[in-house]
Amino acid sequence: MSKIAIIADSGCQIDINGEHEGIYIAPLCIGHGSQTYLDQLEITSLDVFNQMEETDDMYTTSQPSTGSLMKAMEDAKRDGYDELIGIPIATGLSSTLNGMQVAADTVEMPITLIDSKGTAHVQKKLVEAARKLVEKGQSVSEIKEKLEDMVKHSGTIIFTPNLNHLKKGGRITPAVAMLGNMLKLVPVMELNSELGGKIDTLGKVRTTRKACKMLADRVVERGANAKDYTFAIEDVLAPEEAQRVRDYLEEQLGPCQVTMRELPSVVGAHMGIGGVGIQFIKNLAE
Repeated sequence: MSKIAIIADSGCQIDINGEHEGIYIAPLCIGHGSQTYLDQLEITSLDVFNQMEETDDMYTTSQPSTGSLMKAMEDAKRDGYDELIGIPIATGLSSTLNGMQVAADTVEMPITLIDSKGTAHVQKKLVEAARKLVEKGQSVSEIKEKLEDMVKHSGTIIFTPNLNHLKKGGRITPAVAMLGNMLKLVPVMELNSELGGKIDTLGKVRTTRKACKMLADRVVERGANAKDYTFAIEDVLAPEEAQRVRDYLEEQLGPCQVTMRELPSVVGAHMGIGGVGIQFIKNLAE
């Protein structure tokens, strides 16, 4: 019987330096000027956000290098694993899934890939569920089926009041950014699961308070509930707005299991200061 390891990227927010039996994490890359840093190992999300706030600098993000992915896989092989389940950041945000396949082919380990169609909390819960199912002795095909069902019942909705970073990142045109800033528009966006987690615009509102409510309303509209789902509300140096989203959510659903923390830099770097996101994912069916 195969011994199965889980491989993910640092977008899942699992500590690369931590002890996680059977889980291996490859760092995403964070670019600033001519420098490239390894996420978590050489730079943290808060490092990125604090620098953005001080200088308004633009950071870029990219998938883990083939070398980093190969090292994680070779570590798994050294530890006695002979098969992999790969759970990368959404294909709509990164080419990490393809990179995992290339690395696995190179180190000659079979890999089953599952598109998380998200990152952060959604990706982390999928990794944890996969490991739990491996420990129960379930097959790769059984695990894949259960994780893909969780993905179907997950989502990510975000807003940013800072259109300059979206403009610099090429996600909106300078004209749209200028008009939006003049009108004080706050775009609310969603990771579209049908497009592998690409960012789609849900709407535009005139205040961050309305944006906070729209995030909570969208989660409820998507069918999430306090009993069967966990949630995360993550921000780019905007804890008050994050708390407001939680308040609106729990007004409608009652007390929820909510993680409050900063966004991963791979998302926050493109949103800019003041960005907030909410994620939900259905619990693993026992």
